[in-house]
Amino acid sequence: QGPLSATHRRLGAAPTMRRRSGRGGPLAPPPPRPLPMLLPLRLMLLLFVAAPVTQCRSWLMTGRDLRGPLVAGLASRPRIALQSSSSEAALSPAAEHLLSIGFSEGQVRQVASGFGSGRSFNPDVERSVKPVLKWLSSLGLSELQVQKVVSSHSRIFRSSVDQYLKPIVQWLAAVGIGDDQIARVIARYPALFSFSVEGKLKPTVQALRDQGLGEAEITRMLVTRPALLGYSPKRLTHRMAVLAAQGRLASSL
Repeated sequence: QGPLSATHRRLGAAPTMRRRSGRGGPLAPPPPRPLPMLLPLRLMLLLFVAAPVTQCRSWLMTGRDLRGPLVAGLASRPRIALQSSSSEAALSPAAEHLLSIGFSEGQVRQVASGFGSGRSFNPDVERSVKPVLKWLSSLGLSELQVQKVVSSHSRIFRSSVDQYLKPIVQWLAAVGIGDDQIARVIARYPALFSFSVEGKLKPTVQALRDQGLGEAEITRMLVTRPALLGYSPKRLTHRMAVLAAQGRLASSL
């Protein structure tokens, strides 16, 4: 064999080139070796079986499954109200009652979030929730208006109907607002129930009187703009002065 083969024998390596034919012929590359399998058959079978099992386990633990978005949505459906003493999400009886009478899940979430900072939404259904809803309906509010009032001012469930809510409505009637207009005032401004008659409402109306407004003008203003009851007497006096200076006071009445 030639010097190239002798060198390979000394180094213990197989020759990488061989002669095509005879002495002095051109060098030719060795024949290609067959490629090994990328993955053994057993490993491929293991991956094929393990993938669905892993996906099924992920669905059981997290409720997420790309092949079943509807089932996943039901599994991961958020709860509405949390019991402060429970480690798991659960509907309170009050939330379940609101849902049963036509409140949407969004409205119930809004009621629960506005019930009070750091409080779970769990008022007594028989002593708080039902009496408040029944009383609001008795004032002439429609079902949609009742839902709006409760959703935007859910702290109403923390108030006694006889001791706190009724006196506010009685005061509205005393300032000349008729029964058919009281429901309109409440529906347009539910925050009215967060005020005290003596500490807030009476001083506000007195500030209007101090500006020279008559009782009929005050009544008309409260019906059309009940949010004025949320103004402090000082702010209300300033607002009236600005409107008078702009010549817009008459159109605001």
